[in-house]
Amino acid sequence: MFKGNLSNLEAYQSLPIKMFEVIEQVKKHLSASVENGRYQLEGDDIFFFVVDENTKLVTECKSEIHRKYIDIQIVLAGEERFGYSLHPFKSITEDLLAVRDVAFSEDVVTEQFADLQVNDFIIFNAEQPHRPQIAVNEPMAIRKAIIKISHQWLAEQSMHTTLTWNDNNIPHQISLKQAGLRTNIEMRIVKNFEPELITLAVEHKVETLIAAWQGAALPISEAFNDGNFFSQARVLFNLEQGCVVWLVNHIQLPCGNKMSADKLAWVPAMHAINGQLAAI
Repeated sequence: MFKGNLSNLEAYQSLPIKMFEVIEQVKKHLSASVENGRYQLEGDDIFFFVVDENTKLVTECKSEIHRKYIDIQIVLAGEERFGYSLHPFKSITEDLLAVRDVAFSEDVVTEQFADLQVNDFIIFNAEQPHRPQIAVNEPMAIRKAIIKISHQWLAEQSMHTTLTWNDNNIPHQISLKQAGLRTNIEMRIVKNFEPELITLAVEHKVETLIAAWQGAALPISEAFNDGNFFSQARVLFNLEQGCVVWLVNHIQLPCGNKMSADKLAWVPAMHAINGQLAAI
């Protein structure tokens, strides 16, 4: 379970980047006074709907789980209490997972509660027990938005991401691929010949690298260029324990074409600071 507020959404960038982007996109839709109904964002993988409901006594509310979708609920009017548990159901009372992606149970382990006001949102992972529509004080009418994100889609997006440069004229591509607890960085260098692929594996998750991406390579050395050979060191990611360095090496051939002999390297305990490589 994760609780936040739309008015301070930028404070929650520790969320998986794709989930953050989905919430941000829905926030823009909601600011346009969207009517009740269902809205597709990414086919059946991501959608949201806006509904009017009524909160009820806790004894009238069912605890539920979803298997396919992560459930993000946003209070738009009124107030709502949610029950939740960090443990799976001990048993299922009503299983509708195959037809509606929902199952109900009263066999909840150590239920906790969270109250949401207007613009508050709460996130429940797939398979996490949660009990919506509980009255905070007295039962009341509420309006809310419910976002559904396929957890499989989110996992696939988190495992393979292509980063975007600030400068659209840069033809090189950086792709991140999750491999267990490590991430493989693949950089496709585009010059006059067949593109070169350079790689590096680091002990960080994709989300950590995305958060450290500034959309540019930061020079940490003076450029050497004698007309035939160009060389410079640039940092791609400043991470907690060190940085990823791109060693740029271009050779000018007699025909005028350029070819590269670049390399990626991990430098522990150092960061790019003010154009230099310095100890953390």
